[in-house]
Amino acid sequence: PLVNGKIAGLEVDFSWPDLSVAVETDSYRFHRGAQAFENDHERDLDLRAADYDVVRLTWRQLMYRPDRCAAAVADALHTARHRTAGRP
Repeated sequence: PLVNGKIAGLEVDFSWPDLSVAVETDSYRFHRGAQAFENDHERDLDLRAADYDVVRLTWRQLMYRPDRCAAAVADALHTARHRTAGRP
């Protein structure tokens, strides 16, 4: 993945630009509160408007369920590969 790359003017934690998949990782420390909640959802809308699929994972998920996180990312990449297979 591209790490901390720019998509639609936003810095995204991890992305696969050729497949239009973005992964955002959120810790409670930096993403708590009403404004952070709104900002994160606004980012998702902006990324989707740029035709990206977004996977959002929490710090706790990454720490305690890495298998589930890896499966979610793998599923998003698999779906994107099939979606883009017919593109020139």
